[in-house]
Amino acid sequence: MQIEDRVFIVTGASSGIGLATAIALAGRGAKVALLARSTAALDHLAGRLPGSLPVTVDMTRFDRVREAVAAVARHYGRIHGLVNNAGRSYAASVEDIDPAVFDEIFHLNVLGPIVAMQAVIPLMRAQGGGSIVNINSGTAFMTVPQYSVYSSSKRALVGFSLTARAELEKDRIVVSEIYPDVTATNFGKNRMRNAAGGSGPSANYAAGEKPEVVAAFVLQAIEEGQAQYFATDRIRKLAGAA
Repeated sequence: MQIEDRVFIVTGASSGIGLATAIALAGRGAKVALLARSTAALDHLAGRLPGSLPVTVDMTRFDRVREAVAAVARHYGRIHGLVNNAGRSYAASVEDIDPAVFDEIFHLNVLGPIVAMQAVIPLMRAQGGGSIVNINSGTAFMTVPQYSVYSSSKRALVGFSLTARAELEKDRIVVSEIYPDVTATNFGKNRMRNAAGGSGPSANYAAGEKPEVVAAFVLQAIEEGQAQYFATDRIRKLAGAA
């Protein structure tokens, strides 16, 4: 799919990979709908990206997600692409997992993207196709102490994404996934912690890959439409990909 003059939704657009992706898409001539919880951050970003649309939404509130997609469709009259980026981590041993937080993480990391996909699919089908890119994680293929909730949510997203890709092929709606490695964002700083105070592994996020590198993979996925894109050969090997 071409990017110029097309309309894309980016969730979690206020910072990190979502921010870098929104800027990259706008730089290629796309119209970008910016979805996140922070109204102030979105308004600031929209001021930098001509033709963009800020939409404040919590991706765990599914009615709000559907309303946000409908608002984007009304504003632009079309939606060509969806980048599901919003997500959050959680650090806790299996023994100390808080079921309420577990539920919140799965709502954000798995069900939020699915609901967003459900909202855009009929619109894309009616216009003859579209592109959906889900930002996953290399941890989907790893066993990382303290991070079982996060990695399992990302493993679930793998299954849903690949199944959706097969189901939607006939409608010319292409579903792709990006698997970043450690990325220099606030992701590690913002991870949720269990009540026992566990913090999980101390990855050096500041020294990670720049979010612009992941954004470049997103643009590549939109244009090429392959199923999976791995940020490093290490993750590719862990996934068992050729």
